[in-house]
Amino acid sequence: MRVVAGKYKGFQLDGPKGNTTRPTDNKIKEAIFDMLYPINPNSVALDLFSGSGQMGIEFLSRDLSFVYFNEADRKIAKTLEANLIKLDTDNYDISIADFKVALMTYSAKEIKFDYIFLDPPYDTDYLASAIDIIINNELLNEDGIVITESDRDLKFDDDLYLIKEKTYGRKFVNIYIK
Repeated sequence: MRVVAGKYKGFQLDGPKGNTTRPTDNKIKEAIFDMLYPINPNSVALDLFSGSGQMGIEFLSRDLSFVYFNEADRKIAKTLEANLIKLDTDNYDISIADFKVALMTYSAKEIKFDYIFLDPPYDTDYLASAIDIIINNELLNEDGIVITESDRDLKFDDDLYLIKEKTYGRKFVNIYIK
């Protein structure tokens, strides 16, 4: 895995040992950021199911002002932290928590996001649950964007409007606005 663009372009990322995560392919990362172009550098992003942190690091590489990372698995979070330590930035925060707990913590702290990337484990209802919590707790800024990557073509009516969608084999990438 490597960072595909921005100030950290070419940076090699470590992946967690084993096959418990599913890194986003470089081709898909490039396509996601092409769909999001232009990225507002004065923004705050959330990489909720972080894994190695590659999507949040892509946001940092594009000069976002701050990125929040959340990973529930402590072993995987160590890889995430090691990847972030190698960068010359402190514009991030890492939490190690269940995604629902993390979202409720952000809500309690009144943190709102401009970009939220959601790529939960497949074969779960985590994506729908995360969207519900994000909407019900108003975690998305007025012009905020939610990016989802999943194994199913899911649509949400919860005050989110699908503006772009792409299919890559058996992966579906959708971009929503509030």
